[in-house]
Amino acid sequence: MPRLSKDFKKSISEIPVDELQKLVIQAASKSQEIYDWINIRYVDGEKAKKQLFKETKDKAFGAVYAYSHRGVIQKSLAKAIGNALKHINYYVKVTNDFVGEAELLNSILQFVFERFADELGTCWTAFDSKLAVTTNRLYNLVAKKLHEDYRIEYLEYLNRYLKILHSESNHIDYIYNLPKSIE
Repeated sequence: MPRLSKDFKKSISEIPVDELQKLVIQAASKSQEIYDWINIRYVDGEKAKKQLFKETKDKAFGAVYAYSHRGVIQKSLAKAIGNALKHINYYVKVTNDFVGEAELLNSILQFVFERFADELGTCWTAFDSKLAVTTNRLYNLVAKKLHEDYRIEYLEYLNRYLKILHSESNHIDYIYNLPKSIE
């Protein structure tokens, strides 16, 4: 992010309104991120935010579904989770919606743990590490950024994820240092 100087801010404040509108339209036409940000804050509001959430969820699941069946499955899954997280990161950057982030992370984790928990604990630790980091991200989000009621909502999920990680991949330091459960 560029640092905006006082001179720059002063010059911007002196631009006529019609010129500013042209600049905003031009910037939004060139950048999807700017378009989404303006659309959520000034145009469609909550409707645009819900639409972006739905699109992000579809893209994140699409990334996880698209893992390669060739080669080592753990490496493919780790890459697929990383691609899904890129979509979630974009959503959070545009919306600052931590509740939506928690829901997206939990959806991906739930899908992966249900279908691929048997792939944990092998010598290919990229998958184990990626799942641990993502689980820890959800834990930190729920514990530090969301209201306490969300802690209750995600408690069962997080405890199940932590139990699976500790039972299958406790040999990895990052997982060993994670809490065994949350109360």
